Amino acid sequence: MKNKYIILIIILVVIFILTTVLLCTKLLKKTEIKNIKSFSFSYSTGYAMYSNVIYSLKKDKNKVLVSIKPDGISDEEKLEAEVDSSFLTSLESILNEYNVGNWNGFDKIDKYVLDGNSFSLSIMMENDKSISAHGYMRWPKNYTEVKNKLNNLFMKVYNNKLGNQ
Repeated sequence: MKNKYIILIIILVVIFILTTVLLCTKLLKKTEIKNIKSFSFSYSTGYAMYSNVIYSLKKDKNKVLVSIKPDGISDEEKLEAEVDSSFLTSLESILNEYNVGNWNGFDKIDKYVLDGNSFSLSIMMENDKSISAHGYMRWPKNYTEVKNKLNNLFMKVYNNKLGNQ
């Protein structure tokens, strides 16, 4: 009888250790984002007309094209511009700094909120790996920091291009 308890305890300890190792491995796993060929990030900012933000990027051979639709601006008035490769490097740096690759598969909603905000992210890399995340009043880790950094990056281009016109 005593042997049965010892075996049971050993089995439970082994299961606990395996579970801990698997969870730690998953949490520490980092998906590197590099060689982006397309990127799209959008989020809502309220319920007034044009209260959303849309940033997108497409890499076509040696060209990097961005589309920027700030809050309060109609889709027709969005800015489309070519940027240099340093913009893409900065974008990848932000995404990797905050481990956005681990957002892949995030798809959560707060079903108790009927008038909240949402976001959507889609990244396609040249190796055909993709990252997709969506949320409605639920956000992945570091969401606010990433959103603020992306706002700074894209709006710098927007403001510079408008100032040069």
